[in-house]
Formats: sequence, structure tokens, C-alpha cells
Amino acid sequence: MDLKIRVVTGTLPIQPETAIFFSFEEKLEKNQSLNFFDKLQLERIKQITQKKDFQGKEKQILMIENIAPYQSIVLVGAGKRSDFNLVKFKKFLALAIKKIIGEKYNSAILRYFEQLGKNWVQLGKTIAEAFYLSNYYFDFYKSSEEKKKLHHLREFIFSVPNGNQIKKIEEGINLGQIISQGVYLTRDLVNFPASQVHPETLVEEAFKIEKASRGKIQVEILDEDECQRLGMGAFLGVSQGSERKPKFIILHYPNRSLNSDSLTPRAGKIRSVGISSSRIPRICLIGKSITFDSGGLSLKPSEAMEAMKIDMAGGAAVLGVFQILTQLDEKIYPVNYEIYGILPACENMPSGKALKPGDVLQALNGKTIEVLNTDAEGRLTLADALCFAEKHLKPDLIIDLATLTGACMVALGREITGLFGNNKKWLEKFKKSVKEEGEELWELPLYQDYKRMLESDIADYKNVGGRYGGAITAALFLENFVSKTAWLHLDIAGSAYNWDKIEDIRSKGATGWGVTSIINFLLKK
Repeated sequence: MDLKIRVVTGTLPIQPETAIFFSFEEKLEKNQSLNFFDKLQLERIKQITQKKDFQGKEKQILMIENIAPYQSIVLVGAGKRSDFNLVKFKKFLALAIKKIIGEKYNSAILRYFEQLGKNWVQLGKTIAEAFYLSNYYFDFYKSSEEKKKLHHLREFIFSVPNGNQIKKIEEGINLGQIISQGVYLTRDLVNFPASQVHPETLVEEAFKIEKASRGKIQVEILDEDECQRLGMGAFLGVSQGSERKPKFIILHYPNRSLNSDSLTPRAGKIRSVGISSSRIPRICLIGKSITFDSGGLSLKPSEAMEAMKIDMAGGAAVLGVFQILTQLDEKIYPVNYEIYGILPACENMPSGKALKPGDVLQALNGKTIEVLNTDAEGRLTLADALCFAEKHLKPDLIIDLATLTGACMVALGREITGLFGNNKKWLEKFKKSVKEEGEELWELPLYQDYKRMLESDIADYKNVGGRYGGAITAALFLENFVSKTAWLHLDIAGSAYNWDKIEDIRSKGATGWGVTSIINFLLKK
């Protein structure tokens, strides 16, 4: 896709088709960026804003045609000047770009204004993410005629007062473009139908990332026999109803620029990774990777099954993060951790071989699970992934992302991710990183008394609790498989997919939730 961002200074020989102006909740005359226009044009703009009741409130968008030297201008409501920040700027800029795309313009310009601050790298990154993520379409299955109807804003120009800032802004734009490509990969994988994305597909994507990394990332695949040998009874129990074989995918970013004490387990020769006092912190990202969830023998109703291609969104996000890691210049953007990624990939299907309600599985840590509902399968695959990470990789922190419970959507809606964790320090660090990226998150409690709902008469645990508090009991179930490691659990059941209107950087369909926040987190010391 031929999309580009230019940073310029001075007068342009050819003006772009449209221009974007941010307007705060105050008199239009105070908007210094509009001083670009003469008095007659300003008066016309003022009259139209009054007629359209444009007051500069957050997310208000007004396009005015034929404002020389442009074919049109877009006024963006920015709210109160004192509340404005780069997170809001990204969302409001994306709204403006979506408006411009809808009107089929090809080029737009935005001039720097002082409320954007002077963190030039972060500013460039924000502009790039707003631009590229707003331009995303999943059009793989559209006919050529329909594809022609999908419009892109081809060129975005950012004008600055002088050239001193250009290099830093372009550095940020490059970072934002790399991150956006990782989000694109995540969105594409989730948007493809389950007929095209299988455990083997995720393996192929992992190896593509390894090849593109030029040695920075290593991939190992554990097959069904190896998982059986290791004792992953919970993971294999979920996969046994499918004709497709499960794949336990391990990605490793050793970060050799900072860490020489790093070993990758080899398939068929799994051994624990050593720990030394000199190594950098090690983080393991685990993504739920059910490539299709029928519910198994606890079959979902048809309307609940329609979108179950998205049940691998956590794994797709992990792949998106690792694709970004392949492209980062470590001298400019130093990653402060050694990173593992785990995708326990399989399908949850009904068949004569399928897991039955009432069956008992044994996880890698030796604990037994009475499976009362085969549709509560993601937590079973994650249980073995958590055990594997803690036993063989010995990370300082485990972060799992999972489209885990409808209960989380009942509690928080479809835009907010539920966060659980057992370590306050890491919880606060992660929440700060998410807030800086503008992704929505809310911490929920690991209320220990609810563990009684998971008590089984015949095994160590049941895989489901009662009717209420489902997101909490699911998190408490997972906690049983993390004995001592710091751990964060992200329930992205609602936030992984945009079911509603197209808005800001989100398009209809997969959102790629978590990719930008996790990268922000990994780039922090």
C-alpha cells in the first residue's frame, strides 16, 4: 500500500487537497492555527461553525468545502485546552482522517500547534499510528470492483515551524509505522475466517517472523507427541476433538544486545533455562490461540459461534509484537527485556474423540481438572502454557492475553479489557503503559474467596465456577497454575474485536488490542 507521511517546513509548491485544524472549546478567534486564513475566510468559517453548532467539543468533526487554498478543511473538536494530550490527539486525528477518507480526498496537511508539545519522537509516533491505523481495511475477500470503492488517504503532511525538529519527528514516524505493521498483522490474522487460519497457519506466521528477523528471533514448535511427553494434558484435552493437530509455538527474542546469558529450549530436548544474577529481566507473553471455538460438546448456539474465529486474538497479538521486535533498531529503540512468546494453538471441535463434560485432565504441574463445560477451554490451554513458562523459561513476569470470558464483556462492555494480576509493581507499570497508548483497561480483583466455586469433588479443580463473577473465577483458575511468578492476565474478550461503528484508529473487525501497549511497556526500563 502506497501511503506516506511527509514532514515539511515553509511554503509548499502544491497545496494538499484538505487541511486539518484542531479547535478547542473557546472562541474561534483564539485558535492561532486559523490565522493562516485572511479575515474574509475566517468570517466564513465562523459563520458556518455557528450554523452547524460546532463548539470545539471533543470528537466534533466539521468539514467545510472550498476554503482557499484547499478544496476543504476539517475542524476537529479538541475539547478543553487544559485537558488535551497526545492520547486524545491520536484519537481525534484518526477521526479526522476517517472523515477525509470518507470524502475520498487523497492528501491532507496538519500544522504544528503548541498543545502538541515538544516530545518530537512521541509526536511522530502518534501521527504515524493515527494515519496508518485509520487507513486499515481487511479487503482480502472483496472483488476488484469492491476494492476500488475502498478509499485511502494516500499522503499526510505535517508542517513544522522550522527544520530543527524534522529528524526526531521522522524517527518517531518510523517507529509508529513499524508498530502499525504489527497491528496490521494481528488484525489480519483475526479477521481471516477459521477455514484459513489453523494451528499450522500460526506456525507458518511464526517462521515468517523468524526469517525476517535475521537471527534476532528464534522459533520452536512442540508437536502433539512432545506435549504429551511433557505432560500437557489440559492443552491436549482441548485439541483432541479436532482433525487438526495442536501446535505449541514458542518464540524467543534473546536480546543479545543486552543479554549473553540466554538459552532457547529446543523441540524434543526441552530443558529449563538457567538464571543468573547478571541477566536482564525476562518476560513471557502468552496468547490464547484457539483458531476456532465451537464450544466442543458443550456446543455454542449458532449466534455465539459466528465470530469464534477471533478466539486466537491473544496469539495474534503476540505474533504482532514479535513482528515489531524484528524491525526495531535496538540502537535507537532499546528493548529492556529478554522476551518469550507462547501460542498454545489448537481448535476446539466436537467429534467422537472430543473431550466430554465430566472428564478429568491433568495439567503439566500435576494438578487435575474436572471439565464440566468444554466451552471453558481457553483456560485449559493457558493452564499448561503458564506451567510451561514457569517451569522451563523461568520468567520474571508472565503476561497472558485471552478472549476468555463473555462475563468480562458483561462487566466492562466491548471496549474495555479486564486486567488481573498478582504483583502490584508490575500491575502499575503495565497500567501506565496502556494509559499512554490510549487503550482502555480496568483492573478487576482476584477475590480469593471465589476460589471455593472452583472446588471439585473428584479432582483438584473444576474448570468453571458459578453463574456470577465469571471473569474473576476464570482468572482465579489460571492463578492456580502460576505458583510464584509475577503474572498479569488480560481478558480481551470484548476489546479484541470492534463490533460496532468505525471510530478513530479502530476499523470494523479486529482491533489488535494490546500490541501498542505491550510494545510501549517493553520499551520502558
